[in-house]
Amino acid sequence: MEKTISTTSTIVAAKPIADSRADGAEKSTLRSYFAMLIQVSRWHLIGVIVVTVLFSLSEGIGFALLLPTLQVAGFNMVGQGAAGKYAAMVSNAFVAIGLHPTLILLLGLFVTLVGARTVLGQIQSVGMYAVQQEVEHHLRRRLYHSIAEANWLFVCRSRASDFTHALTHEIYRVGSGTNLALVFAGEVVLLTLYMAIAFALSAGMTALVLISGAMLTFVFRGRTHAIEAQGEEVSNTSKTLYAATIEHLQSLKAAKTYGAEERNFSIFSALSADVVSANVDGARQQAVAATWFELGSWIILAVVLFVSIRVLAVPPAAILILLLLFARVMPRIMTGQYHYRAFVNMLPSFNNLLDIEGRCAAAAEPAAHPHDRLSLTRELATEGVSFTYSEGRIPAVRDLSLVIPAGKVVALVGPSGAGKSTIADILMGLVLPDSGTLRLDGRPLGPEGVRGWRDQIGYVAPDTFLFHDTIRANLKWARPDASEDEMLAALRQAAAFDFVAGLKDGLDTIVGDRGMMVSQGERQRLALARAFLRRPSMLILDEATNSLDSENEGRVLDAIESRRGELTVVLIAHRLSTIRWADLIYVVEGGKVVESGDWSSLSAQRDGRFRALWEAQSLTI
Repeated sequence: MEKTISTTSTIVAAKPIADSRADGAEKSTLRSYFAMLIQVSRWHLIGVIVVTVLFSLSEGIGFALLLPTLQVAGFNMVGQGAAGKYAAMVSNAFVAIGLHPTLILLLGLFVTLVGARTVLGQIQSVGMYAVQQEVEHHLRRRLYHSIAEANWLFVCRSRASDFTHALTHEIYRVGSGTNLALVFAGEVVLLTLYMAIAFALSAGMTALVLISGAMLTFVFRGRTHAIEAQGEEVSNTSKTLYAATIEHLQSLKAAKTYGAEERNFSIFSALSADVVSANVDGARQQAVAATWFELGSWIILAVVLFVSIRVLAVPPAAILILLLLFARVMPRIMTGQYHYRAFVNMLPSFNNLLDIEGRCAAAAEPAAHPHDRLSLTRELATEGVSFTYSEGRIPAVRDLSLVIPAGKVVALVGPSGAGKSTIADILMGLVLPDSGTLRLDGRPLGPEGVRGWRDQIGYVAPDTFLFHDTIRANLKWARPDASEDEMLAALRQAAAFDFVAGLKDGLDTIVGDRGMMVSQGERQRLALARAFLRRPSMLILDEATNSLDSENEGRVLDAIESRRGELTVVLIAHRLSTIRWADLIYVVEGGKVVESGDWSSLSAQRDGRFRALWEAQSLTI
């Protein structure tokens, strides 16, 4: 029995602690959000605030003219308490400025105010949308920059779809939430003005409404937290669907080949249903909160009216005006609550952006020094280098020591998974060793120098990527200042000139999404041309000729051979025929060099690992 009581008390005590932590996290997110908002749109915000105040004043003044208009229309305001005094005060104000308050004058003034309010409303709407767009633009740029500045290992360990989801859907949600926050702020300004008028007519009745409204808001505080939690669920499910969408579209060819269309469809449908469920639950939470808040509001108004008539003895004219006033106020309070809840529902998206940005910032590469352009003049070497992609995995590279002499052609060969591409990443400074040293001309190449070194590298990956753009744009991506003659020369070097010249639009041909409108071999040659155009001091070809026929492969290798001595080349290959002419060959297995030498010396070692690879491919000396 005692144990049960203890457990129950622990649970009861834990709930306030959890609520307190949730409140603290929400306040922290709100502070970060508003700090960002002020930083990004300070002047637009000031303009929106000024227009919002003027917009509210135009409506408030129009409503304030109602009492003197009733008096001019023949309604006796004498003996109507504060309402009568207020009508007399407005009439005296008109007389003081030399105007006699007639019905035509008051109605004309009212119409003028309505017209001004319409114009101000348009300006306010455009201003709010401009702020929303500025916030989205700022967050999009900031997050993309953080991702781009992060080191390659962090990017590899992250899911690309999470970045894409944050850069699109999450930022859109934050932008929409910003618009809602501004609308809510405008409603607060207008409600403040209405409350001021209501206080002037009946301070007691208005105070009673405000106190009751505060109590109602406190009662619904827990539901607001539930709506925020639901917003987090919407964010998570949409992120999962986004990831699946990208993966399924990228694997569509394989799915068709394996007859897996229906299986993929079932998985996608289930994820889509989760998103629908989360959004519908969010809408249900909003609707339930709105229903109870509206019911509570009208109950409060009924109680306030009863107390005002029977206890406070508010005059009939004031009651009439207050009823009209609260009839306008109550819907705004309810829409204000809705906008606030929707804004709170957005906060998890903003928090997600901050989280991704923070993780990217923690993994950022050091900034490159503007004058720190490194070049390879003697050799690039690794000394006892080891590297593991993640804790608990087998090292991809172990105690690696090798030398890349300047101006030479060096080949890395070995079975799949031997660590050849990882070695290339280390040589480029894309990933930093866990231990050991990378040296450029004898100097250690640390985190602060890798950007300057990468400026001197041309790289062609096995999975060639081209943008959905023209051949010209894909080439200029490597070197924006390249001339057309330089691009054509690079195409010739890569054995791509003839096929580009044969295209109807030549350099202006669109290559399609990821280059799908040209063949794999043509994509590879365009990627080679892009690397040549960069005029690198070191060229790394990672299986870069594996999709070329023998004739075009020979042309590419001849082009590289023509620059022997002035260009350092690292060839990563499975086909040994492509590296026959290399100056130095490293045989890699298990992330380390097991043999090294030239073609003749390695193929002559009958029990060597290179000889085994050589015989497996039925090569001759």
